[in-house]
Amino acid sequence: MSTLHRQQNDRAFTLIEVMIAILILALGLLGLGAVFPVVITQQRNANAVVEGESVASMAESIVRSSSEVIDFSEWFNPISTNKFGYNGTAPTAPITYEWVVGPLDPYGTYPNPPGFEGGLMGSETGNWFFDLDNLPNMSDPNEFNQVLTVADRLFPQPYSGKDPKYVWDIVARRQPGTNRPQLAIFIRLIDQRIRVPSEGTLSDVIVTGYMVDDPVLPVALDRTTGRPVVDTGRSADSDFVYAAPQTLQVQVVKDHLDWLIIEDAEDPFINTSVAFASEPGQKLVDNTGTVRTVLGPAKGPDANIPNTRVLRVDPPFLPSQAVGDSMSYAPNQNDPELQSSELREAARASWVRQVVFTPRTPLAVRVITLEEVSP
Repeated sequence: MSTLHRQQNDRAFTLIEVMIAILILALGLLGLGAVFPVVITQQRNANAVVEGESVASMAESIVRSSSEVIDFSEWFNPISTNKFGYNGTAPTAPITYEWVVGPLDPYGTYPNPPGFEGGLMGSETGNWFFDLDNLPNMSDPNEFNQVLTVADRLFPQPYSGKDPKYVWDIVARRQPGTNRPQLAIFIRLIDQRIRVPSEGTLSDVIVTGYMVDDPVLPVALDRTTGRPVVDTGRSADSDFVYAAPQTLQVQVVKDHLDWLIIEDAEDPFINTSVAFASEPGQKLVDNTGTVRTVLGPAKGPDANIPNTRVLRVDPPFLPSQAVGDSMSYAPNQNDPELQSSELREAARASWVRQVVFTPRTPLAVRVITLEEVSP
């Protein structure tokens, strides 16, 4: 074979082939580029959940073993005349077994649900005041032993060598069928948008208010809208309250044991709370003591109930926790604006009629039961 003929058969890549190859390579790299952020986000979220469970274990240890921080024994003392969870002081008084959000202000309580005419009520300090009558006597030094400050609930602890990253909160109730206190512990990330002066630390800003007018709330709501906001510590320029746990009344029907019905209300603050509770991934603790995750809105003809949010949750409810069927659902039975709803006074304490949650979705929620108090 001649040299000329061999050169004609040994053809190189054409310019078009090279451009096509570059295009395919670029598309592949773009695909990889789109995957990396998702993987990184998922890994970060997984790490945050693991850390949240670790913080929940730490908070549980504090609540169980450190009576110097908080002591629930008198709340559930069988011989006490003012028993936590009782609708009255008589031994025969009915028990609601409802979760109770402790007061955040020594002279008032966080409303249940958190709406009232004129704005959102709440604590400007984030401190929890625990007392049987919800109105601590601030002239009694012993009452101060029942205060959980923001600094008590930060992790890592302030000035421990690491900046605080998480804050935890608790709600309490009497466990059905026993005299034992039951607590739900919510773990949340501190707002990562809080500004820290170059010459200070996050501990300074949250605990002492260094370089700002007042200590900054680790998680805050705007009092005028009820929506999450970054606290600046400038009291003259803002009106923020601590983003405390909130409660809403709910209903479950036997037709759909993975559905949860929450009614809307005329109060915009209540509807804001309903929106918080409806967010996919939100953690809801119901009055059976179970933590359920919101998967998203329920779909189908049965889910088209006027003026309500119907959510899919996991795990599903048990038949004993639900009322009748969807035909027995009646509006206003769990209206959060009604303080003495029929559903709250349901004869069967096992019915699901209440959920507790936090405005900012928690990383972890843990329900624990403390030892029964001996008379």
